Amino acid sequence: MKLVFKTYTIFLLLFSGMFFSFDAQAQKFYTEEEVNTEKIFIEASREKILGNYENAVVLYKEVLKRDKNNHAAAYELARMYDVLDKDDKAEKAIKMAIKLDKSNEWYQSFLADHYQKMKKDEAAAEVFGSLVKQYPNNEYFYQKQAYFLVRSKNNVAAIKVYDKIESKFGLTEELIGKKHSLYLGLGKQKKATQELQKLTNAFPSNLEYKHMLASHLQRVGEKEKAKEIFQKILQIDPSDAQANIAVANSNKGGGNQANFLSALKPIFLQEDVDIDLKIKEMIPHIQKVANTGDKELADAAIELAQILTEIHPNNAKSFSVYGDLLNHSERPKEALEKYMQTLKLDNSVFTVWEQVMYLNFELHDFDALLKTSNDALDLFPNKAKAYYLNGIANSEKGNYDDAIDGFQQALMMSAKNERMQADIHGRLGEVYHNSKKYEKSDKSFEKALKLNPDAFTILDSYSFHLALRGEQLDKAQKMSKRSIELKPNEPRLQDTYGWVLYKMKNYDGAKEWLEKALQNGGESMPTVLEHYGDVLFQLNDKEQALLYWQKAQEKGSSSELLEKKITNKQLYE
Repeated sequence: MKLVFKTYTIFLLLFSGMFFSFDAQAQKFYTEEEVNTEKIFIEASREKILGNYENAVVLYKEVLKRDKNNHAAAYELARMYDVLDKDDKAEKAIKMAIKLDKSNEWYQSFLADHYQKMKKDEAAAEVFGSLVKQYPNNEYFYQKQAYFLVRSKNNVAAIKVYDKIESKFGLTEELIGKKHSLYLGLGKQKKATQELQKLTNAFPSNLEYKHMLASHLQRVGEKEKAKEIFQKILQIDPSDAQANIAVANSNKGGGNQANFLSALKPIFLQEDVDIDLKIKEMIPHIQKVANTGDKELADAAIELAQILTEIHPNNAKSFSVYGDLLNHSERPKEALEKYMQTLKLDNSVFTVWEQVMYLNFELHDFDALLKTSNDALDLFPNKAKAYYLNGIANSEKGNYDDAIDGFQQALMMSAKNERMQADIHGRLGEVYHNSKKYEKSDKSFEKALKLNPDAFTILDSYSFHLALRGEQLDKAQKMSKRSIELKPNEPRLQDTYGWVLYKMKNYDGAKEWLEKALQNGGESMPTVLEHYGDVLFQLNDKEQALLYWQKAQEKGSSSELLEKKITNKQLYE
């Protein structure tokens, strides 16, 4: 029985999209079986749209059972299997669709996508290779073929495809970039260079491409050729900062680095030159100043840093670089000033806060350290170092409970840093001792040494505090001696050892070690001078004892006990 089939046209267009098209002006006759098959296909598409994928699978399979040549149903079935992650069945179904309609590019693209999902990149490349043959004017298929060849590590074949693209569709920066990278990966430096040369030849006025070529030549050691390219850039644009820096570098040779930095002044004075480019050029020299303390180099670099702050006064990076150079040049007060200016412009970088806090500590400005660490904690409440330095500030100001809170917070936040944990426990040992919580003090010092047995500062501090209490002096002597073995010429450690011997009433031994401390720099340390005076007094050299107590006072000691010793010319402990 024949029926005129027109009713389902709209439904087919809505639900099956591209697979059934009809001439609205023509009448085509369908068998009842064909109409029923079309109904099932429409129902399957409806289930697909509603997200009922399992139901859609059953219906698409029914369509194929009724019509084995229905490639659209095979394709839709593959899509449903793909959504349901039934990959083997999806592959089988899409291959059926392709077999039934070899010219359909969508089917083959789906198969390639399926192969990509299954990490079968070589197979995907083959599919797009087939599409390239069928559609030789479709650049997308070439690009996809090359992409999958690269993924399957067949770089040689990928380059050949890119060569075809270039020959057929023309040269582009993206294309050259891909070939350049592939040649580099294959270790073919000459070929990689030729690709970039090709780009500069095609676009001779494009300075960006020349920069790419020159930078590449620098990386592969072709410094003279790179210099030639940079000089060509300067012929076009004499103010090009990167080219000027590169040429200056190439002319430097083994010459004086300070002179080289001075030669960069004209570039640093240009407002339109990116500050990051300027700073990038300074970083190796800042590092060298930090490592060597080269004063001449430091002065030349500082001059450039000053120019940075003048030309880029609203950029925090300029003041940060200036601060780094001053800090490495042992000019802490000036460095601190620049870091503070950095924070005014941008307070979001914790390393700058860290530098400020450490400089406050170095300068013994514990009021400033307390304020800075509190301000830092408002912005960075999860930074262990901020709590640690806050603890130090409170400890030095005698706020022992606040110090303990800060150190405890720092401990919680530095659990994976054993060295820092050791240092914090050592600091807690000092605070607990000053709070007269001696049992907690000893436990903290023991924890510190368990984490870092060779921490000479902790060994020194523990032994000194034991000596102050006059307890466990044999243990204190062993620890103090060990700290000196680790740091032989450190006057503070020698002073502690002498003080332990003093507490053991070994005055001759104490005198010997305190004299070593004085010879190694202790003449400027009030504590060493006072201790030496105490030893001399015990050895009945009271006149010299008074002289060294007075020296200790002159060097800045504010000890009330020392004042009493000097006033009464008598030893007090």
